[in-house]
Amino acid sequence: MAVRPKETRSGRQEWEAAYVSEFIAKYFPGRSFDTYVRLGSYPQPVSEERLEEPELALLRVRMRWADAVVYPPPDLIVVEGKLRPTEYLKGLSELELYLRLVPNTPHLQIYLPVAIRGILLTPIEDPALAVLAREKGFQYIVFVPSFWPEYARKIGYAKTATLRYE
Repeated sequence: MAVRPKETRSGRQEWEAAYVSEFIAKYFPGRSFDTYVRLGSYPQPVSEERLEEPELALLRVRMRWADAVVYPPPDLIVVEGKLRPTEYLKGLSELELYLRLVPNTPHLQIYLPVAIRGILLTPIEDPALAVLAREKGFQYIVFVPSFWPEYARKIGYAKTATLRYE
């Protein structure tokens, strides 16, 4: 199922949300999921003073968010997708943090103690990343989205002929 990237009010396209949404629709049909899921809880202020809404909004910025969460049954899956090769390693470390934050995320606690697993998606295979992901217990999947040729042109990849298309 092809998923088109949405455009924000500022004109920015949400490529990664479309990427993980297309992957989930194809490989987890019928499962509910959300994109841009905030993880963890609000950082606690040092003082006992009650915070105003603008102050709480500032704290929310410090919260992390995963590209997507696929809900049980049978398991809870945190999906992190990176389209640019320069971001792949960042995605791996983000996924590691996200899985640690899931048990401390109030709206996800209702799903515990189900198994929690992490999936890292990239459109270009990176063997070293695959080894690292496996060592950390994550699933590493090479998935090329339907919009890959358009995305590759837009960001200026000179040649995409060596890539596998699904």
